[in-house]
Amino acid sequence: MKKNKKRFGVFALAALTLVSTVVLSACGNGSESKEAGKDKTITVLVESGSPAEKIANSTADAFKKETGYKVVVDSVPYSGMYDKVSTEVKSKSAAHDVVCLDVLWLSAFENALTPLNKSVDDKITSDFLPTLEEGGTLNDKLLGLPMWINSKVLIYRKDLFEDEKNKTEFNKKYGHDLKVPTTWEEYKECAEFFTKDDMYGTAVFGMASGDTVCSFLDQASQAGAKPLVLGKNNEVLVDEKPYIDALQYLCDLYEKGYAPEETLSVASTEAQEMFNNGKLAMQLNWSHQYPAAYELNKNKVGVAPMIGGSAGVAATTGPWYQCVMKNSENQEAAIEYLKFMYDNNEKYMTEGSLKIAGRTSVYEKYETQAGDEHLGAVLETLDNEYSQNRPATPYWTEIEEVLAKAVQSALSGKATPKDALKDAKSEIETIIE
Repeated sequence: MKKNKKRFGVFALAALTLVSTVVLSACGNGSESKEAGKDKTITVLVESGSPAEKIANSTADAFKKETGYKVVVDSVPYSGMYDKVSTEVKSKSAAHDVVCLDVLWLSAFENALTPLNKSVDDKITSDFLPTLEEGGTLNDKLLGLPMWINSKVLIYRKDLFEDEKNKTEFNKKYGHDLKVPTTWEEYKECAEFFTKDDMYGTAVFGMASGDTVCSFLDQASQAGAKPLVLGKNNEVLVDEKPYIDALQYLCDLYEKGYAPEETLSVASTEAQEMFNNGKLAMQLNWSHQYPAAYELNKNKVGVAPMIGGSAGVAATTGPWYQCVMKNSENQEAAIEYLKFMYDNNEKYMTEGSLKIAGRTSVYEKYETQAGDEHLGAVLETLDNEYSQNRPATPYWTEIEEVLAKAVQSALSGKATPKDALKDAKSEIETIIE
């Protein structure tokens, strides 16, 4: 497996577990700490029903035993998290000491978060998975410690690729051996070949959603788009060749019938359901979908890194971070909590439902275990120049809506990819003016 310079082995996990064992002695000394004498409680905002909620609750007693601080877990649905933090920031209150944030929100809350540069050294950041330090850093300020990272990978029907009859027929039709695809052209061939007998070769995300935009940007990255969507001076890039090529590729898969007719209502969950029901031979989906598919059909499901275009393998990322609110009166304890949770990052593998984490050493420890092979696929996918985060901009929600509309417009045939993206550029320029 290709190794990133940040991947230094599973022993890093054990070595770094000492990070959070520093006792908060200052908190107990009334003459030396601003936090002394106060109620020793920190409040943590998490997404309800997520691994973050489960792990926050399962580690609360251990953190209290180690530091004396009680952890109050406030769980809110994903749809309400941004608004809750936004309201707190606008009111300049301190309802939460620690907040769990989607990377997409960091830009909007940058000035409300405590920079961690002086509290975190390279013993911690050296175990970040690729793109995590860049994603969590704005204007040279590290704003959070990673909880997990996700990317799309190739999930496929291993039994179909290993079938001798399929191998023979594929070779006869295309003049070369059937193998798990690594490039756009190979993927298109396999999608065509397996589209038969009530099965489609693949899925294309076409629902008006963030999933669809991420999928489009995966392909744009593979075609050489970097940075994504916005340039260094906030110039809009979406009408450039990599984006047009990417959208044309997705349209080709759909128009040639290799993806389901209901593509305009398909995103990650729908594709996974079709795959699990035997309707898809392959899917480019978030890596956390693999363990569930594996449990249903252990002998039939395989996973591989993302496919590559002219610029090679690439994917957009989906990390989450734990951050300290700048208005918190428990700065010291909140930062220690972040380190404590980072030390316990392995629990996202052992207790979390998504089976993804935020540390290289955790991924390396589990990637060879049956059912966790998606971790190796993510590592190889991220370990490429064009794998990257979406742009850090407070306007991302509006931009995402415009891009989703452009993808749908092209897939439905209402506009060519070039024209759809030209219109999208104009709309995005208006948004960020």
